[in-house]
Amino acid sequence: LKQQGFYKVPFKYRKYENGGFKTPTGKIELYSTRFEQMGYSPLPYYEEPPESPISTPAIAADYPLVLNTGGRISHFFNSEHRQIEKLRKAHRDPVAEIHPDTAARFGISKGDWMWIETRRGRIRQKAKLTTGIDPRVVSAQHAWWFPEKGAPEYGVWDSNVNLLTDNTPPYDPAMGTYQLRALLCRVS
Repeated sequence: LKQQGFYKVPFKYRKYENGGFKTPTGKIELYSTRFEQMGYSPLPYYEEPPESPISTPAIAADYPLVLNTGGRISHFFNSEHRQIEKLRKAHRDPVAEIHPDTAARFGISKGDWMWIETRRGRIRQKAKLTTGIDPRVVSAQHAWWFPEKGAPEYGVWDSNVNLLTDNTPPYDPAMGTYQLRALLCRVS
C-alpha cells in the first residue's frame, strides 16, 4: 500500500441481477424466512420496552423522560479519537439533545452543562436545544472520555452514557443485547 497508494476495491452495482439476493428466497425479504426458521417473528413488530412510562409508571414518576443513549458523532469512531486535537476542536464536549420546552421546564439553557440521571448513575453533558426531538426524550452522546484529564481514567466517569445503562436482564430475545435505548431519566 505504501508503494501503490490508495487501493480502490472494485464495486459492482446491481449484483442481484445475476443470482438474486443472499436470502433463502433470493428476493428482498420483508418477511424474514431466516427469523421464521429460528423461531422468531418473521415480521417487524412493536414491543413496549421493559422500562418506559407505560411499562414502569412508578419509575417514570421519578424519571419522567425517555433517554436515548445512542447519539453518535460522525468524526469519532465509538470511543476512539477523542485525543486527536483537530477532531476535538470540532467537537470539544459531549452534547445531549433536549427539546427547548423541556429544557425550560427544568431550568436548562442552550450550552449549559446538565446532569442526566437514571436509576443506575448520573453524568454531565452540554445541552443542545432542538425542536427536532420529542419533548419527552433526551438523546445523549455515547463513548465520552477526556484525554486531558489524565491517566488512568481520563474522566471516563464524567460523561460516559454507559454509566446510565444496565447490562443485566431482560435481554432482547432475538439479539441478545441489554437495554440501551428508551431508558427512563431525569435532567437538572
